Amino acid sequence: MVKLRVSVGGSYTDLSVINCNDELHPLEFDTPEFKGRAVIRIKDFVGITNDGSAPIYSDDYFKGRNRKFSIQIEGRFKREWDGEQVYFGTDFDRSVELPHGFETMLRVARYIDPVVKTSLTKDGKPWILSPLVSSINTMAAWRPQDANLPSPPLTPRQSADMAQALNMNESSSMWGFLGKLKRGNRSSVASASSHASHDVYGSQPASANNSNDQLDDTRSYGSRNSSLSSSSTSTDWPNGSNPTITTTKGGMSDDSGMPLGQWRPHVEEDTAFFMNKAMTTAQRRKHFQTEVARKQFVFKTDLVHGFEFYSPHMDFNTFDIHMGLSMNIRKYLSGQPVRYTCRTLAGDVVFWAVQFELVE
Repeated sequence: MVKLRVSVGGSYTDLSVINCNDELHPLEFDTPEFKGRAVIRIKDFVGITNDGSAPIYSDDYFKGRNRKFSIQIEGRFKREWDGEQVYFGTDFDRSVELPHGFETMLRVARYIDPVVKTSLTKDGKPWILSPLVSSINTMAAWRPQDANLPSPPLTPRQSADMAQALNMNESSSMWGFLGKLKRGNRSSVASASSHASHDVYGSQPASANNSNDQLDDTRSYGSRNSSLSSSSTSTDWPNGSNPTITTTKGGMSDDSGMPLGQWRPHVEEDTAFFMNKAMTTAQRRKHFQTEVARKQFVFKTDLVHGFEFYSPHMDFNTFDIHMGLSMNIRKYLSGQPVRYTCRTLAGDVVFWAVQFELVE
C-alpha cells in the first residue's frame, strides 16, 4: 500500500521527513541563503512520519475551510532580495507528460496570474513559477523579538458559500494543485484597489484590519477581534503549551546569531511591516503584478517572513484532483514527486523546497 511522505528542506537534496499536522513542532532548516522552519498540513493524513509514530490524521485548521493541504513557512533571508528575484511554484527534475488540454489551462492561468512564467520543454526540467510576493496565499512579516504568539484562528463561522455568491467555479483547472488556476483569484484581483502605496517596510508596525480575502475558501471567518493579534500570549494555547523545534541535519539552533523568535502556528495576512497600509491578499497580489513594484520591494534580513500556500483541489494522500470530475496525476509524473519550491527564476539559488511523494 502506498503512503504519502512529505519532506522539507533548504535544497532539493537535503530534505527531511516532516510530521504533518504537528503545528507545535515545526521542522527547522538552515541554508546559506535562508534560515526557516515549516509546518505542513494534510487533510485526512495517513502517511509516513519521521519517527515511526502514528500519523496525526487531521487538524482543527481544516474545520470550515475548503482546503486539502497547507504549506506554512517562517524564516529569515540571509541577504536582501527584491520581489522580482524570489519565485515560488512547482518544478521537476525530469520531463512530465502534460495532460490533454493543459495548454488551454495554462492560457487561463496566465490570464489569472499575468506574471506566471513557465518552462515546459520535453528535454529539460519543467517548472511553473510566479513571483512569491504576487502569488503566495498569505504573507506577513514581524521582528524576531516580537515573541508573543497569536491565538489560534477562530473556527470559521457557517455562512453562505462564497464561491456561489461570487459566481466562481473552482473546477477551472485539471492541474489545480498548482493553486493558480482558479477563477476566484481573477475575481478578487479585478475588485482589488489599485492605489496601494509603493513604500516598503515602514519603520513602525501598524495594526492590520485583515479581511482574510482569500477566495479559494468557501467559508467566511466573520469579524476578527484582538484575540488574533500578535499581542496575545502563549497562554492562549491549551495547557499553556509552547512550540518546540525539530531541527534538520546541520540545522542551527534558534540562538545562532539569526534568531527566528517564537514559532507562530498560524500566519495571518499582514502587510504592516512592508507596506505603509494594511492590504488584503487580493490587494497585495494586484499591487505586485507590476515589475516596478516587485523591484521596489526588498526582503529584509532583520525580519521574520511568514508565508502560507494552500489549495482546495489536490488530495496528496492519493494524488487525486477533485474538481467535479476527478483524475489522478500520478501517471503523468513518471515516478517523480510533486515539489513546491521557493527559488530564483534561474534556479541557481533555492530557499526552500517541499516534496510530496507516494512510496511503498
